Amino acid sequence: MDKIIKIDDIEGKVYELDDWKPEQGVQVKKYFAQKFKELQKNYNELIQDFNWNKIIFESEIMFTPVIGKMYYLYRNKNGKKFMSLIEPSSWGKDSDLIFIASFKQDSRQKWNLVELNE
Repeated sequence: MDKIIKIDDIEGKVYELDDWKPEQGVQVKKYFAQKFKELQKNYNELIQDFNWNKIIFESEIMFTPVIGKMYYLYRNKNGKKFMSLIEPSSWGKDSDLIFIASFKQDSRQKWNLVELNE
């Protein structure tokens, strides 16, 4: 009988379900395909959260963050990233700073993206 479902996991391992009855296989295939999409979406979101937190923890922070307060990530003319309490509109048009994004820190001290400057 043909292989009905073939799923590659994150590590590249392949799982196959075979010998299923065709009428069962269609429903099961839909279920696993949907679950795989959900897992893939959650994985991508986790990686994005991790990368943003890595960037912030590698940036200069000259204050103790308060949970739930808005903070702003900038890059200066030397390419150095830093967090600030000052929102982008307060710097003025002559500023050499590049606004990257705004964040809030949650109760687990994880930084959450609020706005990305694109």
